[in-house]
Amino acid sequence: MRRSLAGTLGHAWRMAVRDRDLLLAVAGVFLFLPLFALNLLVPPMPALVVSEGMTNAEQRLLAETIAQWVLAYGHWYGLAGLFTQFGQLAVLSLYLDRERPATGAALARSIRRLLVFLLASMIVGVPLTLGMWLVVLLIPALFLSGRLMLTGPVIVAERPIGPLQAIARGWRLTRGNGLVLAGMAAIPILGGLVAAPLLSLDRWLRLEGGGNPVAVTLVDAGAAAVAAAALLATTLIQVAAYRRLAR
Repeated sequence: MRRSLAGTLGHAWRMAVRDRDLLLAVAGVFLFLPLFALNLLVPPMPALVVSEGMTNAEQRLLAETIAQWVLAYGHWYGLAGLFTQFGQLAVLSLYLDRERPATGAALARSIRRLLVFLLASMIVGVPLTLGMWLVVLLIPALFLSGRLMLTGPVIVAERPIGPLQAIARGWRLTRGNGLVLAGMAAIPILGGLVAAPLLSLDRWLRLEGGGNPVAVTLVDAGAAAVAAAALLATTLIQVAAYRRLAR
């Protein structure tokens, strides 16, 4: 694997080119549209910024504002996350299911596997989430995310298997390749960094730019497209890496 990083990325790229129509359809519905709807219709969460000079009353007001936002809009983020997780699982099923199902069958099987996939994803996502909140832990978090990257492919390719067993199996498969896979695990972060200026532009357009609906829609669509492309790229890389390491 260390010597075949280019080969893994090349394998993922060939799948993307060969199956672009199918992947665009699946990713468009389950990755792009939920993210686009969030960007366009749901206001961003208030910034969690606590300064030394803030009074207790100001801190309480900030906490109440964030709590109100979570109550009002948090479920929409949860729903969008459910759709994007399902989309990634569907792509994995198209490539790694032993029976090579057609698109409809892959979607149906993804529904049956979704609970296990979600449980495993929540466990696997903890390191990267901590790394994003505590920058000092970002490198260790990326390493762990790389070591856990094959959990999803294992759930699809080696079914029936539980979430903890899939995590353990993925950990064994990635032994000796943590650094290489850590770089691949950073792709969603890079997608977020590219999308961040677009989301900042969205806020500016809404507050200072007169809220031009055409401009806001185009910017939000661009940000969603970048994030969806990063998720799809990560999923295809997972497929390619699993095929190489599970031989």
